[in-house]
Order: sequence, then C-alpha cells, then structure tokens
Amino acid sequence: MRFTLMLTILLISLLVGFAGSEVETSAYGEVAQGGYMIVPCDAAAYVIDHDPNGLNVRSGPSKNFVVIGNLPNKAATGVSVHITGSSGDWVRIDSGVEEGTEQEQTLFKGVGWVYAPLLGLTGIAQSKGATLLYREASQKSDVVKRVPGGDDVNVWGCRGEWLYVEYKKVKGWAAPKTLCSNSLTTCV
Repeated sequence: MRFTLMLTILLISLLVGFAGSEVETSAYGEVAQGGYMIVPCDAAAYVIDHDPNGLNVRSGPSKNFVVIGNLPNKAATGVSVHITGSSGDWVRIDSGVEEGTEQEQTLFKGVGWVYAPLLGLTGIAQSKGATLLYREASQKSDVVKRVPGGDDVNVWGCRGEWLYVEYKKVKGWAAPKTLCSNSLTTCV
C-alpha cells in the first residue's frame, strides 16, 4: 500500500513537471519554446535593410515582440550577424558586428530576433561557377536554381549550417560554406 502511494505520487509529479514544460524537441532538432518552433542553426549573414533607422532586433520571432536592439545601416562598412536559430521568417541571432573598420565593433550581443529577408548573402562560384540551391537541405536533392558568384540572395531561414534563401523569386537550400557572409567582399 505504501509503495503504491509513493509510486502514484512520483508518477503525478513527473506528469505535472512535463505538462508545465515549455520546451519540446522533435526528430529534426526543432525546439518548441513559448509557442514557437525554433530550428537550431549555425550560420552567418549580413544586414541588407536600407531603413535609415536600421534593423530592429526583437525579443521574439514576430513584429509583435519588443525591440531590444538595433543594427544600424552601415553601407560603407557593413554589419554581419551570427544566426543561431530560425522560426518562420525570423532568425535568432547572438551577435551583430560592424565589418570593414580597423577594429570590429560589436553592435549587438545577446539573444535577439530579426526578420530574415532583411539579411543577405552573396553567391560563391565554387561548384560549376555558381552556388547551387537545392529543393531540400541535402546535396542529394534536386537543384532548383544556380546563383552566379557575386550575385546576392535574401535569407528566409536555416537548418544547421544550411541556409534557406531566395534568388530571383526562387527559394532553395544552400549547402554550408557555399555563400559569402561578408558584405564587403565576394569571398572568392
């Protein structure tokens, strides 16, 4: 009797603990947090937002979240970001750095979210003179578009080191290290 009571209390405690948890994971590594699925990423891009007020960094993946920082429009130098996650059309960043100065300046440090299409990358002519965009995040997938070296793409999301980008109204997955994340050079 006493054992049954202890086992019941333990099971109820475990169930209550799991029900109150805000974090769930899926087979693809996505994490549900605060009602949003977050895909883990490790990638870089540069800011292409032409708003003179700069690119807002928000506390969550939507324009409804509070602005916690700003990445200024630095056309002469450039601003790069490190992407750590993706949720819908938003990407999570942990840093924003000004490029092209004698000493790089950190403009944002912490966890924040930016609207992905306001970030860009440049094609690298590595494979047959272009960066290949795939239907899926796999090089075994069909190629949907070729991005010539030096041409720009917009970011739409990511998974691991793969980036989901758009080039001339076609979206596809770019393999790791096939796009340039430095706004001041073509990386070629």
